[in-house]
Amino acid sequence: MEANHDIHNRSRNRKQERRPHWRKQWSNNNNNAHPNANAAVPQTKAQPHAPDPERDERLTSSLREVCIHRQLIESSAGIAKRCRVMNDLDAMLFAWSESLLPGSPSYADNIRNNAGNNPEADKTAAPSLLSFGSYRLGVHTPDADVDCLVLAPPHVTRDDFFGSWVDVLKGEKRVTELHPVSSAYTPVIKFEMDEVKIDLIFARVNNSKWLTEQRMKMSLSLAGETTGEGDKTEERREMSVDDSVLIGLDETSVRSVNGVRVAQFLLDMLDHGNPTQVDNFRLTLRAVKEWARVHGLYSNVLGFLGGVNWAILVCWVCKRNPNAQASTLLELFFNTFANWEWPGPVRLSSKQQSPPKGVKPLPTWDPKENYRDSTHLMPIITPCYPSMNSSYNVGEPQLRRLRDEFFRASNLSNDIVSGKREWGVLFEGNDFFKLHANYLQVNIIGKNEDEFRSWFGLCESRMRVLIAGLESPVVGVRAYPFAKFFHRKLPSGHVSSFFIALRFAHSAKRVDLEPLVADFLRIINDWEGRTLGMDLTMYLVLKKNLPSFVFANKKAKDNSDMTNVLETPLKANQQPDARNDKNATERQTATETPRPLSGQKNRLDESETSPSTTLSPLKRTRIS
Repeated sequence: MEANHDIHNRSRNRKQERRPHWRKQWSNNNNNAHPNANAAVPQTKAQPHAPDPERDERLTSSLREVCIHRQLIESSAGIAKRCRVMNDLDAMLFAWSESLLPGSPSYADNIRNNAGNNPEADKTAAPSLLSFGSYRLGVHTPDADVDCLVLAPPHVTRDDFFGSWVDVLKGEKRVTELHPVSSAYTPVIKFEMDEVKIDLIFARVNNSKWLTEQRMKMSLSLAGETTGEGDKTEERREMSVDDSVLIGLDETSVRSVNGVRVAQFLLDMLDHGNPTQVDNFRLTLRAVKEWARVHGLYSNVLGFLGGVNWAILVCWVCKRNPNAQASTLLELFFNTFANWEWPGPVRLSSKQQSPPKGVKPLPTWDPKENYRDSTHLMPIITPCYPSMNSSYNVGEPQLRRLRDEFFRASNLSNDIVSGKREWGVLFEGNDFFKLHANYLQVNIIGKNEDEFRSWFGLCESRMRVLIAGLESPVVGVRAYPFAKFFHRKLPSGHVSSFFIALRFAHSAKRVDLEPLVADFLRIINDWEGRTLGMDLTMYLVLKKNLPSFVFANKKAKDNSDMTNVLETPLKANQQPDARNDKNATERQTATETPRPLSGQKNRLDESETSPSTTLSPLKRTRIS
């Protein structure tokens, strides 16, 4: 007992020593200025290749071909279909909004009279439909959804949006897969219209005159343009939204509007005097996002980075290299963030701290004044007021994996530019399932599609709790999550599997995982919406016994998803039992940042057993 207590204290003290100097100093004296607040931009250590226009053009052309081959660029027909759906949706919103005015015809009458498509109709009471995210930035894939904001006039409320508007969608034959989520942090309605996936959010402006003036500037006509990616595309014209839209908005509406404002800011920042810069930005961002998806790094909800995070990082590199082609930008991107000194923040603008005229003050990201902000590990700050850390979800395990993969990609991109490799190597199947000896397999199970959808959403949103719990220097466990769910339809129902690689202290004799996952299990077991058809299982799987579906090349040996795993269940009330020797625990809690993983295996990777073999898997969490 004394030995364990001594180890615990030593681990805690070493954890304090591991904290960056600026954070320790600031935490001891709240009056000290946060050193990163006005710090110089961290410089990259890797030296990029000297400019070579002929080489850069050739590499950019081959990068575009790789993106086309991987179906990352939607066809003109696909883009035109999205435009038609959004224009039809705009007309439906107008007819619905009109029906909410006193003495106005019903929605059905407005649709029958084609009110939404009548150019002579009074648009004073019309909502505006604005896109954001990958679609607005022009980097969406053929199967991506369209993120949209309904900017509504004062007479339309959020209750109307989740009430009568949902009823309108239910009555529309072209709409399927309708799922309103009014309780989300940013309330959203998810649905498909003519097989185009839509995520619809809502904000209400307080000044109908402002909305009318802005709407008049928006052209709904389709215009053919040739993009830098060689596609003849039709783009839907949308109005610009300035800071005055924030006047009178509640906090939920501010969050909803910010997606549109950030996408608009990024495009405006890159479009001044250099039209090709936007094209290079788009091609670079497509490649970065695909790389992140392949390597299990693309998911904000799982504590990695999502679309807006990657867009801000790519924009940061593009803005500092306005004349660089996409091939050069991609190399610079990986070199930059392989050497970035986190938690130094990535900022595109330093003018977001003060509210625009007429806008009430709102909380902004400020590590000098807000302790929680000072604990963020990978700050990527949104460029519009109120500035926020768009990557606050990132935890230690996720940051460790991001650093490792940035390092590998930096080496690969340098080899590609040197002519030693081709771009395809960046997107080859990830070796994550070959690097580690032990994996925790989490299976989310639902008997039917509706139950599975709601159960999966709950479990996915709480998966960060599981990842954080498994990261335990005291016990001697490090977690390496892979941001992908493997979905399967089985005769018994729907199953989605998630994997977290586990590394243990070298001399660990026995590790009980149950205390590390207890918080996660308590949360999901206590969910009031859970039914008997919803289940979750966990198994500790050795590398040699991984199921074949995790391997992208499909050439792995044919293991079923539930075979060749360890069979002994954990006891419900089993107590923690970490019989790690003192030196092993200290090695696991080393203060320096771990070096990027290489082909060299550690001692545990060479083993055929696990320190947790007698303790896994966890029992089912089925409701009794």
